[in-house]
Order: sequence, then C-alpha cells, then structure tokens
Amino acid sequence: GESLQYLDGYYQQHPRVQREYSKVHSSEYDETLQTSKRSSSSESSGEHRPEDMYMPPVYADENMTAQMMKKPVEAPHGDAISSRASKSLGPHSQIKKKEQIEKLFADAQMSMKHIDEDSQKTFHKMYELAVQKEDEDVYFNATQLLKKYGYPVEEHTIQTGDGYYLTVFRIMKYTARRTPSVASKGVVLLMHGLYGSARLAPHGPRILLAYLLADEGYEVWLGNVRGNKYGRQHVSKHPAQKDFWQFRVDEIARVDLPSLIDYVLQITGQKKLYYVGYDQGTTAFLPMASTMPEYGDKIIKMYAMAPMVYMSSMVRMIAPTSDLHEQLSPYFMDGEFHPSKELLKTLGGEMCEKEIGCRKICSNLNFVMSGVNLEHMEPAQIPMITGHLRWRFDQTNKAVQPIVASREFRMYDHGAKINKKMYGSVQPPVYDVSKIQTPVVLYYSEEDWLSHPKDVERLHRELPNVTEYYKVPEGYFAHMDYQHYKKAPEMVYTRLIKSMNSSS
Repeated sequence: GESLQYLDGYYQQHPRVQREYSKVHSSEYDETLQTSKRSSSSESSGEHRPEDMYMPPVYADENMTAQMMKKPVEAPHGDAISSRASKSLGPHSQIKKKEQIEKLFADAQMSMKHIDEDSQKTFHKMYELAVQKEDEDVYFNATQLLKKYGYPVEEHTIQTGDGYYLTVFRIMKYTARRTPSVASKGVVLLMHGLYGSARLAPHGPRILLAYLLADEGYEVWLGNVRGNKYGRQHVSKHPAQKDFWQFRVDEIARVDLPSLIDYVLQITGQKKLYYVGYDQGTTAFLPMASTMPEYGDKIIKMYAMAPMVYMSSMVRMIAPTSDLHEQLSPYFMDGEFHPSKELLKTLGGEMCEKEIGCRKICSNLNFVMSGVNLEHMEPAQIPMITGHLRWRFDQTNKAVQPIVASREFRMYDHGAKINKKMYGSVQPPVYDVSKIQTPVVLYYSEEDWLSHPKDVERLHRELPNVTEYYKVPEGYFAHMDYQHYKKAPEMVYTRLIKSMNSSS
C-alpha cells in the first residue's frame, strides 16, 4: 500500500510522464489504489494482507507515450525494496551474511529474465532518445558543465614525479554569478571518491558543493588522481599496459596529492588551502599527512565527508562475494571497469524509471551504491552517475585489501619478502594518524555502509586535532547522498561552508 501511494505521487511529479499521466489514470487504476488503501486500513485493524503489492506500472511506449499495464502482475522475484522496507537496511540490518548479499544479486539477475527482448529493445531506444533530449549532461565533462551553468573554468595538466598526467579543473574566483563585491575567500581543493573523478554530477548549481563554494567566493580546484577518467596518460606507459596500473592508494597519497597541492599553491600564489575529501579523498589524505607533515602544514583545514579508513562493515561483508566479479566480467576491459552503453541502458534510464518489470535490479544496484534510502537517488540517475566511471577494478580492490584484511590502516602489503626489503618488516607498517596535526572536520551518517559510524568513531579517537565531529541528522542519509541527494546542501554543505568562512 505504501509503495503504491508513493509511486502514485511519483508518476504525477515526474516530468516525463506528467503530461501523459491524466490519460492513463483510469478508473481501473483508481480502483487498484483504493484497494491498496483499504488493505492498508485492514492492516491497522489486524487483518492479514500481503507484505508487498505490485503496482500496475506506468511505462512509455516507443512513441514516448505513457501507457498503463491492464492488470496488476506479481513480480516473479519480489518487488522493489519499498520505502518502508528500506528503513530496515543499513548497518543495523539483519542482512549480515555472504549468502544474503549473494541473493540480492541473484534476484537482480533473475528479474532481468522477466523482461522480454522486444521490451528491452524498445526501452533501449527510448533511453537513447531521452538522453539526447533531456540528459546531455551525462556526456559533458567538468569544463562543459561549468560553462553551461555560467562558471568560468580552466583546465590544467600536472605531471607527477613518476610520469602520470593529471587533468584538474579550476573554477575561477570571480564568476558572472557573483557580484564584484564578493572577494575571494581562499582556495579549496576538492578530491573525489573511490572509482570517481572530478566530474560534476548533472544535478545543477543548487546541489553540488563545487558550485556553492564558488558562489560563496572561494576559488575551487577539482582534483583527479591516476587511473580515473582524467588521469589516463603517462610519459611512457599506456592504459592498455599492466604497468600503467601498478599503483595503490599509497602512490596516490605519496605522489598525486602532493603534486596537486604544490601546483595549486604555486598557480594561486597562496601558502595554504582548504582540503575537502569525500570517500577515497580522505583515505589518501591521511597517509600523506601522517608521513609527510610538511604537506599537512599546507592545509588550513581538512574536511572529511564519509571517511573510508577502517572499512570494517560493508566492505568486509561484500568482499567474500568474489563471484560478483565474474558476473560483471563482460563489462571489464582487462580488469578495468568501463560500463558499456548496453549495460547503462539495461541498468538505468527508462527501464528503471518506468518500473517495467525490473525494479528489483534497479533497486539492488541503488541499494549497493547508496546504502539505504532508495528515494534519495532516482533509478534513472544511474547512467548519469556511472557515465564517467572508468577505473581499474581489480587494482583498486587491492588498494583497500590490506585495510579490510588487517582491520588496520596499513601501507600496501606486497608479501613478506618484498615487505622486508621495502619496509624493514614482514608486516606493512600502520599509518600513524595520531601524528596528523592538521585541523580535521569529520562528517558521517548513521546509515553509511562504507563509512560505518563505528569506524569513524575510531578515527575520531585516534586523530589528535578534530575540530568538529558531525553526524548528519537525517536518519537515512547514506554514502552516496553526500553527492547525489538534493538535501545534501542543507544537511552537510551549509555547515561546511559556515565552518570554512569562520576560518577565512
């Protein structure tokens, strides 16, 4: 009942079906909805009713005209995770075992068989049309997006000491969106998360932190690291060669971040900058600051959103499902993850959005990516989010493997023989974060599977100079919500900017 009522409102509000909604909202559909409401009432009176009801979905045909299936159909492998059901997920969920995680993906795979070939072709065609008409931002890089929304931007290419070229984006301190009276308040370096890059999600200027900081008067630099979409060149190596991918978080921390910081300070003429890291952006900063204190001294304040350091919960739970790598293998190029258009068409766009029999797979992908609250990320956003993903999957997994395996924040484990030669010990050394004197602000949330509250609490205890330790107040704010939830500005960004202003 709740799912039905929620989706009833969703279809009325969604821009692509709003104009057609009145045509298909027939008396038959009204009767279905009223039946659902009566079922909901009977539940409160103690009468039995099914736990989940399948809504007769509104979908679009090849002419982009909204239609409604004539009668309710029971989903063969379970309905989507409902709003109510999603509240039982997250770190406090009963889903704790390898078999339960495997079942999520198995159900998702089986659900795809529910969609006939003609329907897939129809919706693939519609997805391409929809992207052409409404989602051009999917294919825009950071420069194109910034220019589209009126932000002057520069592209800079940095060569690291070991030969990688990193492209970074500079949002100038004065833009047409601000008055000349708003002076530059300082320089901010934004660092992306795992599998990510400095691409800007196509949500517009009112939601993303980079835009908000620029509007506030800061000069914003969007950083990138080796291996992602904007770090795929080298003086002598090619991404098709395995040697190109012989790096871990250690190299990002020891080489990439210092190169970025030095370059930004040199170009801007500043002595210090603000550092904002999300996800892996914090994982790389802490090793740098703990082993290279001279770079910690170049940071006014470090803001850590969803810091991934100890990763004792969700990563440890998913790690045993090695068969998932096999399931995704057709979409890897020699171990590199680059989602094909066919994969994006299948997992995103109109098929997820119009609920035509595949809500399970869309929900499960959202479930893994965003953690809990499926309402915070539209299924149709999946192609937008994954459109810029390009990363060496197996090598990146190896980067976090020592942390997951040892429950410690360690340098990379090369094996006993090489460790002895490189580190002077059989075990790789632990990064001593207690040596970091940089002021740090920690942001975390209760339902973050990848940056678990207990892990953030441990980091809080070990860091000597945490100036603010903030729990996002919304109970179902998950890992991906820092980047893709429309309420992220009021939940996190406004507070961050206020803190930054007080330090300027």
